[in-house]
Amino acid sequence: MSHGTKLTLAEARRLEERALNASGAFQSLAYDGWLIGYRAGPTKRLRCVNPFYASTLPVDEKIEWCTRFYAASKLPAIFRLLPFSRPRTLDAALERAGWGEFDRTFVQRTELGHARRAASRVRVEIVDVPAWEQAVAGLLELEGDALAAAIARGRSYPLPHAGALIRRHGEVVACGLLKLEGDHAGLFAVTTAEPLRGKGLGGAVVGALLSEARRRNANVAYLQVTADNEAALALYRSFGFVGVYEYWYRARAGEQY
Repeated sequence: MSHGTKLTLAEARRLEERALNASGAFQSLAYDGWLIGYRAGPTKRLRCVNPFYASTLPVDEKIEWCTRFYAASKLPAIFRLLPFSRPRTLDAALERAGWGEFDRTFVQRTELGHARRAASRVRVEIVDVPAWEQAVAGLLELEGDALAAAIARGRSYPLPHAGALIRRHGEVVACGLLKLEGDHAGLFAVTTAEPLRGKGLGGAVVGALLSEARRRNANVAYLQVTADNEAALALYRSFGFVGVYEYWYRARAGEQY
């Protein structure tokens, strides 16, 4: 992937910290420079090892500790590898030990002063997040305890945030989520109901979220998109998003999910 904007490793790591804050990385342990996430659910970056900072213990010892921790937590043992992962030998050590790579993901950003301002005839509602969680539950397949937990997190989240949604005949058919920290705005959960994809609803949601970010004085927007999602990559490219770095996961056979 060609990177359109050059970030220093320190800037990239700070962007990752913002993304984890935005995602609600509250269930985690600090272990010798690694952030050990253990929040069960579909979001892998919240239930994996994020090896951000300087590491001092032997890498094989740390991998074994993490393996035992996730087994005790009844979660798959997953590592997320980034350009600034520490120690630098970690990715190679995991590969040698048979931890396979999967779900390569691009991190993209755009300067909001230069991003395209989309004009859309589609009505997009901007709503508070607890109400958004309830409204989009069907589209995002949230129910029961998972929905209750999402609503509770929306109510207690300590930073500014907002949800966007589009309704058709009273049903939510597209949505997205905006999380703000300082002058950065993160876009998450941009989703369109499958029968309506390719009809401009995703673009309307992204445009509305970027407009809301500008209204709240953000200067930079960022997002994460899997490398094989060509439709999303094309959409975000049309708004001026460019790649700044990549990350990927490693796990053992049978735990790559």
